[in-house]
Amino acid sequence: MPVSLTKSLLVLTSLALTGCVAGETVMQETTRSLARTAVNGAANHYLPGVNVSPYTDCVINNAQTGELMQLAQYASAGANGATQAWPVVRSIASRPEATQCLMQSLTATDLLKVGGASL
Repeated sequence: MPVSLTKSLLVLTSLALTGCVAGETVMQETTRSLARTAVNGAANHYLPGVNVSPYTDCVINNAQTGELMQLAQYASAGANGATQAWPVVRSIASRPEATQCLMQSLTATDLLKVGGASL
């Protein structure tokens, strides 16, 4: 194979791989964004009056890929999405790393508000 053809194939392969990586990044960001919507909806439903942003961050950052995908699916389920997502959210939030994150992130007032709720 001529050297110029080999170089051309290497360049094309590199460009194709770069496109795959960029597409993968977009898909991951979209999945996380949709999962965040589901967690926000569930947390707002079950933890009324609490700033759920730190709670959502802790859950999303401690979720596994499969859980993020599952939560992303619930984001489009409308009102039922919150109730469908809540068991997954609670499961993630109960992990030691997530619990530690929540304790550091939620204010004392928010902790008192959720005192009776099962995080």
